[in-house]
Amino acid sequence: MFKRIGSAVVLVATLLLGACVGPVPKIDAPLERLVEIKSIAVVKVPEPKTYTVFNMGHPGMAFGLIGGLVAAADQSSKQDTLSAAYKAQGTAINTLLVKQLATRLEAQGYAVTEQDAPWVEANGGYTLAFDKLESPADAILVVSPTMVGFVSPPRVGVYLPTITSVVVLLGKDKTKPIYRGFHSAGWKPLAEGWRNTEAKTTFPDFAALMADTKASASRLEKSASDIADSVAQDLKRVQKTAAAP
Repeated sequence: MFKRIGSAVVLVATLLLGACVGPVPKIDAPLERLVEIKSIAVVKVPEPKTYTVFNMGHPGMAFGLIGGLVAAADQSSKQDTLSAAYKAQGTAINTLLVKQLATRLEAQGYAVTEQDAPWVEANGGYTLAFDKLESPADAILVVSPTMVGFVSPPRVGVYLPTITSVVVLLGKDKTKPIYRGFHSAGWKPLAEGWRNTEAKTTFPDFAALMADTKASASRLEKSASDIADSVAQDLKRVQKTAAAP
């Protein structure tokens, strides 16, 4: 039990740090490179091992280490409960996100395929070595959700359906990203560089998330759609036109 609580404390600290410390620099996609890309392989992403339920304003956070342990245990319990419900009903947010991305990019004129990738389990999640990717496409798009679930920011008092994700577009050589974007839907990390879409629906408490888990999952699906729209906007290309005679 202490191991689980300790892990939850680390998670709380990590999320708080992630809200304050800037990510690696984003890279805007050069229009001239996008015009040259005809085909994109969108990498399939494993589903989250645990859906996030994070109350940044939890009362226990105000009472030092003991209060932090209480908050972490409460968070861990809520996450386990929600995750079990979502897995039982077949919720697959990351799969939907990849499909939505593929659809948006196809609508912009790219030839798009979805492909498997050698994700490796690590630290309660997954990692992917870009140099292990293989594809005949002109570019490979890797979307890496860093949080999928519900966040209640301090002084807000409601849960926001939230997805945060790092998105990288690689050329055939896979050595240097053509594009790196930071996209969030719902809660917006405090660091610079995040492109955020605000949540249109909120939940007053954890009981509301669990009252109808299909309904709360559908709001995460909307967040996935918002992320897909945001990424597609970043990768929108302008076709070259013939010079006037």
